[in-house]
Amino acid sequence: MTLQLLTVAETIAAIEVDGLLIRDIDDIPAEVGLRQALLIPHPNYVSDFVMERAAYDVLIDVTYTLNYRLCYQPVGAERALTLTVWSGMVDMVAQIWDAFLSIGVFNTDHNEIVEVIPLAPANMGIVNDPSDRAFYGCDLAFQVKEQWR
Repeated sequence: MTLQLLTVAETIAAIEVDGLLIRDIDDIPAEVGLRQALLIPHPNYVSDFVMERAAYDVLIDVTYTLNYRLCYQPVGAERALTLTVWSGMVDMVAQIWDAFLSIGVFNTDHNEIVEVIPLAPANMGIVNDPSDRAFYGCDLAFQVKEQWR
């Protein structure tokens, strides 16, 4: 029995969404570029960790949340209407959710069952990248449920 956080993080980093780069925890840039949206681990990357025994102590349920920040477009990068930027950002969030839902439930090499569930976005509007530059974006959270046998 091993916590599958690394496997889940690598699976997330390998997801493909048009117009989006997804970075792993060890690949966060010092600042976000201006040409492509970026999904990076949030400074509060792992939260809400719970471990419980279930089914007569045969199974162990582990639940935690992985938190990410979407930096969609720099504030003031274009003279586009905020509603145009907002529409594109909401569309990208929907594409990210679709990609995460495609992960669904999977078994690991060690026979643990892992499920990844997208949660509601937070802070939708203006967020800061690692260099504190303002971007249109939001915080996305994904609940991970692992079941060990």
